[in-house]
Amino acid sequence: MATTIKSTDLDFNEIKNSLKVHLQNSAEFSDYNFEASALSSLLDVLAYNTHQNSLVANYALNESFLSTAQLRSSLVGLASSLGYTVNSRTASYAVVNLFTTIDVNPPSSVTLPAGSTFSSTVDNKTYTFQTRNTLIARNNGSDQYFFAIDGNQNVPIYEGVVKTKSFIAGQGSDLDSYVIPVTNLDLDTVKVTVFDSPSSINGKTFININGATSINEKTRLFVCKETPNGFYELSFGNGVRLGSQAPVAGNKILVEYTAVSGAEANGARTFSPDAQIAGGYDITVTTIAQSGGGNAKESIESIRKNAPYIYASQNRMVTAEDYAALTLRSYANVIKDIKAWGGEDNFPATYGSVFLSIEFSTTDATVITNTKEAITNLAKDLSVASFDIKFSDPVDTFLEVKTFFQFNPNLTSSSRSQVETNVASAMETYFENNLGAFDKSFRRSNMLSAIDAVDGSVLSSRAEISMQSRFDPKLGAVDYIINYPTSISPPDDTLYVISSGNFFINGKICFLRNVLDSNVIQAISVATGIAEVDDIGSYDAGAGTVTLNSFGGTLINGEFVKINATPANQSVINPFRNNILKFDATASTALAVLTDTV
Repeated sequence: MATTIKSTDLDFNEIKNSLKVHLQNSAEFSDYNFEASALSSLLDVLAYNTHQNSLVANYALNESFLSTAQLRSSLVGLASSLGYTVNSRTASYAVVNLFTTIDVNPPSSVTLPAGSTFSSTVDNKTYTFQTRNTLIARNNGSDQYFFAIDGNQNVPIYEGVVKTKSFIAGQGSDLDSYVIPVTNLDLDTVKVTVFDSPSSINGKTFININGATSINEKTRLFVCKETPNGFYELSFGNGVRLGSQAPVAGNKILVEYTAVSGAEANGARTFSPDAQIAGGYDITVTTIAQSGGGNAKESIESIRKNAPYIYASQNRMVTAEDYAALTLRSYANVIKDIKAWGGEDNFPATYGSVFLSIEFSTTDATVITNTKEAITNLAKDLSVASFDIKFSDPVDTFLEVKTFFQFNPNLTSSSRSQVETNVASAMETYFENNLGAFDKSFRRSNMLSAIDAVDGSVLSSRAEISMQSRFDPKLGAVDYIINYPTSISPPDDTLYVISSGNFFINGKICFLRNVLDSNVIQAISVATGIAEVDDIGSYDAGAGTVTLNSFGGTLINGEFVKINATPANQSVINPFRNNILKFDATASTALAVLTDTV
């Protein structure tokens, strides 16, 4: 009788047992002792071979799809087939003021050429920063010269070293791509110039396809992308694709790029010019914003997420997701996360608009303003419909967690306080790994599972969740509407749903609290426990909003007042639009409840 070997049973022992059963069903081996024979070794070889082949087939199949691939080389290749350019390292940059003083025969203006370098140190390692624009400084009347870009004296300097690589073009059928053997270039800095011959002086400039807004037969384009081995590959059109302008045999191709250190150069605070400007004058550098924005190559999870969106957008802005994907592609060096939605989904509805909420990786106001202006201009080039772009800042909602867990000291060598510390750390780790970005939901059961796994002495756990919004009261009596990312618990006759931190009102220290079994909010005096203001606002449980009417409170200290609300469903909180969930570790607690049960 033949034995069917199930293709799903690919464990080594399963395979070997299947082979034994198959042989035992034949007359020759019906009473054979497989465990004490040379045939057992042969079965081992067959089982190992089958097991390895099955693993190879499984891995090969997994690496063929974006959703399952684990190797960066596989994801880079798959993304490339979708027309997605994987983000390279990006240069760290700082914002500085640069000026010099010339009191002898002062000229009307002074020029600081692009590529002027400055040195800085981070963690005992020296990095080179440089200007990417030619800066002009004019005499301010006191023989001082402040360098500026379009009148702005806050100028960026970027980390990195400029390098070049040259190629001689071959026949299109023989050599259609050129490899730049580096792994740390910044794709935004790649410049390509093509000369008729190695001795030519004047060349033709090609533009990156990612920056092209239109393509025709005269367009000179290049594509530069990461290869599976981590290097970068340069390619051109062949007369049919990417326009007809392409290098021909014998042309010299000069590639200029900047090799950068990425995130390692973030945090530089002081900068020293490497040389004087023409005429032998010293440059004084004042740091406005320390260096930041440097990033490593795009992570494999980011590639997995973004490649399909870029492919779907086809380099044009139609849907809200297109706006987000193309904006992130163009300004990934300053954007940490982005969320887009149509005006019809906004509250209130604003038709004919697309809303973008951007979490920037920098706090420099000039960079943020310039980036928003550049995004608006990009949309004018790539949008199919005439939608207005409106920017909506991210709204942070902090979660406070009070955790209680059953603790049996007989099941661990750690002290009670140590286990409480470990549980608090597990809570922080959960939030760090799962929240802090757009569209990231809080799930209490997942957090409790992580807490239960902290130590064998933690037998069970529960948690109470509170949503915390922060606002800065303005001077005078002002109306406020405070939005939460989900509905609020309805009024309760024993528990307060809304509460706040302390503030001054009418010269007294007070806090907010709803009336039991009511959505009316009062200002309660800390000293007396009596309402100082009977009806200062209300909350809408279904809409998840708190309304304060003519609120004239002022801060006692700090920068904001916390207002807490109990969510209607503490098991899961799903943020919407521009809401981001974060963790307030200082207001959260982990308390062990002693038990001697198992």
